[in-house]
Amino acid sequence: MEKIKMSTQDKVVAFILLVTDSVATQQIFHDVKKMDKVKEAHMIYGDYDLIIKVELNNLQEMTAFMMQLRKDFAVKKSSTLITLSEGNSS
Repeated sequence: MEKIKMSTQDKVVAFILLVTDSVATQQIFHDVKKMDKVKEAHMIYGDYDLIIKVELNNLQEMTAFMMQLRKDFAVKKSSTLITLSEGNSS
């Protein structure tokens, strides 16, 4: 498999899984959807409460976004999945 190098200046598309305070999940969902860099947000069943898709200009912006998310909302746990490529199934 070819090694993929990601520059700190490359555009970042990521999916972020969140575990939130169960009392606040619905409010967090509505607030997160309004955030500038959030392209999609979904409440989900399973080990996590929310999944959000973000598009950011670089890794520094990703770090700042995650810090803001943790500061502004009752996030108990998160898992970030940064994409290597993006495309449609069609």
